[in-house]
Amino acid sequence: MSDLHNDARIPLNSETIHNLLLAAEDVMSRYSVPEEYALQRLMESLEGRESNALNIPCGVPMVQASARYFVLLETATEHLKGRFSSAEFDLLLNAQCTPVWTWEPSYSLAGMVADAHGIEGLEELDVGNPLRVFLERLLTLSPLENAVLVDACEQVWRGHPNPLL
Repeated sequence: MSDLHNDARIPLNSETIHNLLLAAEDVMSRYSVPEEYALQRLMESLEGRESNALNIPCGVPMVQASARYFVLLETATEHLKGRFSSAEFDLLLNAQCTPVWTWEPSYSLAGMVADAHGIEGLEELDVGNPLRVFLERLLTLSPLENAVLVDACEQVWRGHPNPLL
């Protein structure tokens, strides 16, 4: 059995999960519409995975999805560790100066960094320009790799060490 189910600090019951969702909803309501929309999509996705006929608590799908997500992040983090410099992370961190980013897999981190620097197209930057090289590298990343970078940036903005440096 996984440590998630054995961890006495996190009782897996519907009341705990319900309280976590309410707390998340409260926090997310303080941010912009995209986060509220993301929370609504999350709730709809979770409801679609419930199995009340089997008496499975409604929070179980959320815990399963979270556990899977963090395993994916952890695996991809190991792959990305050391691939970006501190200076490149500064460019990323300045794209959104907040501990909670507005991001989803369809968003391009390259686009966010370019927008933050007033760049509308790569052709505006000379070949070999460090910003252009960085943007080109960001364009090659998968949605999961982008999620790892977003997660790392949020961790830094929350006062934690950068897990990718």
